[in-house]
Amino acid sequence: MSLLEVSNLRFKYTDKELYNNAEFRILDGDHIVIVGPNGCGKSTFLNIIAKNIIPDAGKVEWTPHITFSYLDQQLKVKEDKTINKYIYGVFEPLFVKERQMNDYYNMLATCDERDYDKIMNRAMQIQDELEKNDFYAINSTIGNIVNGLGIANYGMDTKLSHLSGGQRAKVYLAKMLLENHDVLLMDEPTNFLDREHIEWLIKYLNSYKGAFVVVSHDVEFASQICNVVYNLENKVFTRYKGDYAFFLKERDLRNEHYIREYENQQKFIKQTKDFIAAHIVRATSSKAAKQRVKVLEKLDVLDKPQGEQIIKINFPFSKNLGQEVLKLDNLVIGYHNKPILEPLTLLIKHNEKVAILGRNGVGKTTLLKTLMKIIPTISGTFKFNDSADINYFTQEHKFAENETPISFLRGYYPMKTDGELRSVLAKLGIKGDLALKKLNECSGGEQTRVRIALMTMQKSNILILDEPTNHLDKNTKEALYQAIEDFPGSVILVSHEKDFYDGLLDYEISFE
Repeated sequence: MSLLEVSNLRFKYTDKELYNNAEFRILDGDHIVIVGPNGCGKSTFLNIIAKNIIPDAGKVEWTPHITFSYLDQQLKVKEDKTINKYIYGVFEPLFVKERQMNDYYNMLATCDERDYDKIMNRAMQIQDELEKNDFYAINSTIGNIVNGLGIANYGMDTKLSHLSGGQRAKVYLAKMLLENHDVLLMDEPTNFLDREHIEWLIKYLNSYKGAFVVVSHDVEFASQICNVVYNLENKVFTRYKGDYAFFLKERDLRNEHYIREYENQQKFIKQTKDFIAAHIVRATSSKAAKQRVKVLEKLDVLDKPQGEQIIKINFPFSKNLGQEVLKLDNLVIGYHNKPILEPLTLLIKHNEKVAILGRNGVGKTTLLKTLMKIIPTISGTFKFNDSADINYFTQEHKFAENETPISFLRGYYPMKTDGELRSVLAKLGIKGDLALKKLNECSGGEQTRVRIALMTMQKSNILILDEPTNHLDKNTKEALYQAIEDFPGSVILVSHEKDFYDGLLDYEISFE
């Protein structure tokens, strides 16, 4: 059974066309992963099928009565609610019915005898409906998910505004899973999940009876959850019915075939144009030339194969440091004078590359914010070398409403010309009209690449990076890895991706 049919899809941002008569479908039981490089249109596509964006052309048709949930990369919700209220809100319609049922039962004690059966029937009808919707298993259902994702450890009465970005992302994911719709649409669901919670999510999705569509650059995660892969390449979706290994093998074969088709078509177009140019004005052969003009007009021209995008990242070095780069002495960190970790004593030495590891919410980002003096210390001290030049990548960043990649960089470097700023952005794959696109409309990967581009404009001898790989595709991660490895200064890295930092660091510090 088809749940969604997408046909002849076209959409462009300014001068960049994302889809060329693209086709896509979701069948009952499909566990789909969409793959493709940053900026190719994966997140935009999810927004289109979630009815948040209207395409330029084509049809997006959900089968009647099919419901879906959508987990956005940049989901925005009111943060004044507690976790408990936010999550239990999924079931509020059922709680309303329960209150109605209880009201009817209470009425039985005082109602007229003639109305007794009518009131009792209404109460029992609601009770049957509640049982049909597993109302009396709600606490168990919620407990399974909040424990599986580690949310219960935060305290269910905690307000969303008091959670870290990673903790909030887990709560949003939990709510989506509890909605239990026919189709789940998820954009980078593992970005803020610890390894154990990713493993829980893998098991959950593999047992999910409905369909889902996941955009993910986490190959290990994607390869364990899919039975269908859609590859977005050359502005079209190609469906691969099988696991991730099957997709990789078949994609290479199809790419080779596509390149041959493209080259043969280009040769045919050139030969036809040469013939037209040579014969269009000749009386004896102009008719044949005009016929070939019509052939070219009707030709469905293949897009040029998109090679892998070349990303170049280089963090400029300022000057050498002394042996002691950063010293922590019984440093206590936290919020509102409430410690979240035991006192920290630590010494990072010259040119050392260090990873800070631990579960979401344990205090990794809090430590970095304390070191950058964004939040105050509770007690103890820390000191950077007097010659420290710090280049800091934050886990979260809010862009101004109409900010573009160029205006974002110009905010820090107002004397730079458009050409100079474009040159910086181009090395990170932000080219053409994409440099003028509103950042709040860009994908998470594009936003991250713009922020990394800013870092490449600043000389430093210490890099502090808080989850820099979120949303990044394989090519950009590899370029970032190489840039960190080549950087001659010290590095403090927070990352949940062992595949990224493995082999890059001198040692790891694990927060428990």
